[in-house]
Amino acid sequence: MALVRVPRRRPGRNEPRPARVPKVMTSTHNSSDKSKPKTRLAAYVVPVVALMLAPTLALTLAGCGSEATDPGANVSTVSSSSNPASAEDPNVAAAIADLAERQGIDTEEITVVSNEEVTWRDGSLGCPEPGKMYSMALVDGVRVVLEAAGKTYAYHGGKSGTVRFCENPQEPVPSEGSSDAPQ
Repeated sequence: MALVRVPRRRPGRNEPRPARVPKVMTSTHNSSDKSKPKTRLAAYVVPVVALMLAPTLALTLAGCGSEATDPGANVSTVSSSSNPASAEDPNVAAAIADLAERQGIDTEEITVVSNEEVTWRDGSLGCPEPGKMYSMALVDGVRVVLEAAGKTYAYHGGKSGTVRFCENPQEPVPSEGSSDAPQ
């Protein structure tokens, strides 16, 4: 009589399978109750802490990004109804110096169209870059608009720090006194 080897049968689609608990989720110490696997505290704490820290990290990194290097053409058409400020303001002085260097012109050829405090719609400060994510919160900041050789150039920034050249500027949140404000 010859022995016939019978292969082990695998459970079918609708048949129950034995539970396989990952080693990470099981207890590392011996317990008197072997019927219930114990989960490690870290399996719950780490995801919760990560979810709690994610918004803080997003807000911290919101304004980070590189400056646009293309001098660009006409980047904004802003009315000159705002009060132009002199170059005594550090933001205006920095914007004028940057524009003079970008365009290769003398600083006397640059006119300040506006220098105003604004509220930006998000962490991009009105100057979003494709492929980057920004905080979705209103941000107080400044907008400096300069004119040189018949073209206008926008510089945006937050309350603190310096302004940076904005190649494709977006409008800030309308102020309460403007006719664009929602009623």
